[in-house]
Amino acid sequence: MRFITSLFIAPSNDTATSMIRFLGKLFAYIRQKQDEWIIVYLKSYFAKHAKQLGKDVHFNGISRITGLSAVTIEDNVHIGGGGFIKGEGGVFIGANTHISRNLTIYSRNHNYEGEALPYDNTFRDRPVHIGKNSWIGMNVTILPGAHIGDGAIIGAGAVVFGSIPAGTIMGAAAPKQIRTRDMDHYQHLENEGKYGGKGGVLI
Repeated sequence: MRFITSLFIAPSNDTATSMIRFLGKLFAYIRQKQDEWIIVYLKSYFAKHAKQLGKDVHFNGISRITGLSAVTIEDNVHIGGGGFIKGEGGVFIGANTHISRNLTIYSRNHNYEGEALPYDNTFRDRPVHIGKNSWIGMNVTILPGAHIGDGAIIGAGAVVFGSIPAGTIMGAAAPKQIRTRDMDHYQHLENEGKYGGKGGVLI
């Protein structure tokens, strides 16, 4: 209330200048508060639709989460803004975990061995597990099937796949090949002219 009242205290006798200053302060206040209002709404929505939402979960900015019914977040978890969590395949975030901004988690992936190139409209679900007491840095990407053990620390910019043992401190690493496509299947689809359009639907 004190802030709102101060908006009406004009520092100048000039009416136009006072009005401009008033509107500037009002818009700044709205911008400052809008994220808080949105987060309150999203947290309420999350609590109603998620598989589980623990106590004292903090969203420190706006993130997008899909597949809420397959997402579990335990007590005292902090998630920075700008994140994207694709939860349809199952996502578990353990208690006391702190996550910096711009997190990306995928628990569902397109099927690149289906009926179209580069992928079709079917999916492969592989759950993601983040153990308790973990610390996930800024701009981390966690891929389908990843399992991060309790107390692990994942450094900024890392790409996580497979199993990370408990207590591991992991930094970003240089890219490396993990698999090769089935090139016979690839060439067959190429020869048949089978390509995926929006969402992988065969065109």
